[in-house]
Amino acid sequence: MKWPAKKEREGLEVQNFIKEYQRLALGRRFVVEEERENPDRVLRDIKTNEKFGLELTSVYLNNRSVPDAHMRQGNRSISINPSEIEQYERRILRSVVDKVCKARHHYRLEFPLILSVYVNEYVSLFMELEYWKAFSSRYNLLFDCFSPFTEIVFWPLPSADRNQPLVVSVRVENCNT
Repeated sequence: MKWPAKKEREGLEVQNFIKEYQRLALGRRFVVEEERENPDRVLRDIKTNEKFGLELTSVYLNNRSVPDAHMRQGNRSISINPSEIEQYERRILRSVVDKVCKARHHYRLEFPLILSVYVNEYVSLFMELEYWKAFSSRYNLLFDCFSPFTEIVFWPLPSADRNQPLVVSVRVENCNT
């Protein structure tokens, strides 16, 4: 299996983010207005014409996940491993904190920012709705102060309906930092 180049991966990720985001209760229908850096895209709400900056991040269990697991040929069994779930949770949090720090110092802030966290690891199959509720509760103080992002979206997550992955949004109240 050949892994797509960064530009192709980002394009697919943005398309899928837009599709999944509109399923949220407060979701919007977006189109890409501009491709750039810091943030990765400018999106426009089709209904209101409001613009938003979208920053992308994909989180893997470790730096070898893609070649060692995602690109392997054939079937493989995936078993639940609590220590891998804890490790993956720490990687997700570290990625979010890194993006927040970069955004505070280096991003153009002319539009509200959304952070897209593409949860793209096999271990996430065991992180269902109850897990994400507990995750949100454990780190609620952190999520209250993740400006300049106004929203952090975790997707695609496992759900009871295998045809409709779960999308979780944390709306952030800007704090004075």
